[in-house]
Amino acid sequence: MNNEKPEYLSEYEDFQKAFKLGETSPDQVGELILKMAGHFARYNLQYANKIRNISAVKANLINSNDENGKPMSASKAEILADATEEGAGYKLAQIHINNIQELINSLKSVQKSLMIEFGNVQ
Repeated sequence: MNNEKPEYLSEYEDFQKAFKLGETSPDQVGELILKMAGHFARYNLQYANKIRNISAVKANLINSNDENGKPMSASKAEILADATEEGAGYKLAQIHINNIQELINSLKSVQKSLMIEFGNVQ
């Protein structure tokens, strides 16, 4: 599994550093929201591929026999599929999607607060 930090996380951390150092405008936050939306779309497409991959693994397991020679149950196939490389990729893809959604929600809150703050200053 790849332990490299995802681009979206690096961009968010860079934003956090810049935010702490000085004034950040709602437009700057909006630009990052747009970038995160792009990441979301790309990761969602990757997620679709991971769903297809894990579904193929589950189908192969369900069509096989267990160690006793009996047909594999769906629940057992599910558990065994989760333990495969495809299962790990599927779970990681879910995590990326959730992470990006949370970052976008956080940025929207920051942007709204800044818009109020900037509105009161001007």
